[in-house]
Amino acid sequence: MITGSLLRKQLTHALGRPVTKRRSAAVPIVDADRYLFFATRNRMASGALVTAAAGTNYVCTKIVVGTPQYKTRTFRFHLPGFASTEGGNSPQETVVTGTIGSPGNSVVIDGMLIRIAGIFYTCTFGGANTTTIVDQTNGAWTDALTTPDVAAESEIEIWLFYHTAVGEKIWPVYRIQKHRGERVWGASDLATLLAFKDTPSADSTTALDSSYGGQAQPQYYGPDFMVAKGDWDGRAVVLGFADSIGEARQEYSAAADARGNLGWLRRWLDKDGGPGRIPHLLIGMPGAGSVREYTGTGSAIATRRRDIVRQIYAFNGNKWPFTSIVNQMGQNDTSTVYSTWFNTNYRSLVTRARTEYPGLKIAAFTPLGRTVSSRAITLTSSGTVATAIIASGLNGLVTGQTVSIQGATGTSTPYNGNYLITVIDANTFTYNFAGGPSPAVGTIYANDLGLRAEYQSYSSQNAYPADATDNTGKWRLRADILAKTSACCDEAIDTYAAWASSVKGGAWPGMMELPSTTLTAQSGTDGVATYSTITVADASAFRPEQQIHIYAGPDGIARLSTQSIVSIAGNVITSSGSAVVLPVGSVVRPGASFGESTTPPSYVHPFGIIIDRIVAGVSQTEKLKLAA
Repeated sequence: MITGSLLRKQLTHALGRPVTKRRSAAVPIVDADRYLFFATRNRMASGALVTAAAGTNYVCTKIVVGTPQYKTRTFRFHLPGFASTEGGNSPQETVVTGTIGSPGNSVVIDGMLIRIAGIFYTCTFGGANTTTIVDQTNGAWTDALTTPDVAAESEIEIWLFYHTAVGEKIWPVYRIQKHRGERVWGASDLATLLAFKDTPSADSTTALDSSYGGQAQPQYYGPDFMVAKGDWDGRAVVLGFADSIGEARQEYSAAADARGNLGWLRRWLDKDGGPGRIPHLLIGMPGAGSVREYTGTGSAIATRRRDIVRQIYAFNGNKWPFTSIVNQMGQNDTSTVYSTWFNTNYRSLVTRARTEYPGLKIAAFTPLGRTVSSRAITLTSSGTVATAIIASGLNGLVTGQTVSIQGATGTSTPYNGNYLITVIDANTFTYNFAGGPSPAVGTIYANDLGLRAEYQSYSSQNAYPADATDNTGKWRLRADILAKTSACCDEAIDTYAAWASSVKGGAWPGMMELPSTTLTAQSGTDGVATYSTITVADASAFRPEQQIHIYAGPDGIARLSTQSIVSIAGNVITSSGSAVVLPVGSVVRPGASFGESTTPPSYVHPFGIIIDRIVAGVSQTEKLKLAA
């Protein structure tokens, strides 16, 4: 094993010491001595722990972050000793290598290097090149690292070397964006990993780099908070409270843009428009709820990230590393009574933020909707003809389109499947099937997979438009944000027009409203042999990991296949695969929303095409509301 002193000698010899800072006097500087959030891509630790495996218990992650539109030169990075939960208890910081109250294993940091323009610089921890991150602690900061001036809009590589014993746990942070040059390497010793400094583009270790572009892709350890000094020009720098709608629940590593951004909020903030790119740090993670953020102790703790921000304040001359606050939360704060939703759940975080950061402006984003693409039906049959009745109405279903029938149970399961329907009247359609008992039993739904917005129905507390009753909370929340009711925000930024359907208020756009493309080459040969690529006329509307729905032309309503995108190269899409024969001219449609796995499934998280709509649809001049 390489000792800490030997590692320090190796790194000093290979990399040299940090160099003296330099500054360009030509750039107007507001405060060159203030640490501020600066890095794109960085995120809070959250998700499932990673177990160190034999042969790869020594790990090096290379993460690539983008810098602001001004020069930077002095940096500090933080490594956490915890992760937050995702889902129902988010953002509680209770993902630890042991159990709350009984510390688990520590993670040994063997070295941390920053690579800028091909040159490595060594990070230190209290003057040492190594440190140990103890479970259930806030973690550790690097010492200040000053480099030659880093040009505006540059890339910085963060190389972190760490290990545990085989079988021990490691906190999750980053899915590796390998298309941006990020890597994860594993070995049974440190020396093997250090050799990658000479081949920084070498492929990741196969055993570690799996499920690229999907939710199952592992997440590897790295810094959460990052701050820098530089030629800050006075633009807004924001601390963002975000939940799963804003913090990339709907996108994974393969979909990241050139600066590493995932999700609509990061992309919008970092877009070069209006007053320019806004440096930011999103303190949330998928699933977060306002009522739990910045509160709790013990098994419900969610204050560690708050305390880390306080640490920055302390070493930053009693200045926060941001100038204003963005609040995107609210989507996941539902309760049965709106007054509780708004006052106890939503506004409780606002109150805590105003107490913690007195005098700082809070700008709030309005929420996105939540709908379902299924409707409850009853089914009877005569021979092989099934008759479906939707008491709430067909709402856009037409003869010749494909509908998915789900939920029939027992001997009624032959009713389930994908079928072409014939519309009989305003509440009735029929389809041909193999035959089964009549009536069908089960809780049965007919799903159009989001083809038309008219068919969507509103989830509980999402009915549109808002009214004075207590059961339409989502759109009452939007109204309260826009009106700044009870000082819930200082500025409001409305997302509604950027994402919502043009034919049904409060609903997601149906696929018929969205751009589509067609197949330019037939996929499949005989319905038996499988294939994994399709060629389309224009793949620009698609992202890796999202579902696509392929329909027969020219009307494009008879669904032939549903597939998930693995990767895109030009107009060739690698997908999850199928054997269905897809003729030239078949229509390929992107879905609007990533649904929750409920019955019926909810439309709640925006897919790539809606992310692009929001980023383009919310004016960049709205960033002026973030100014102090």
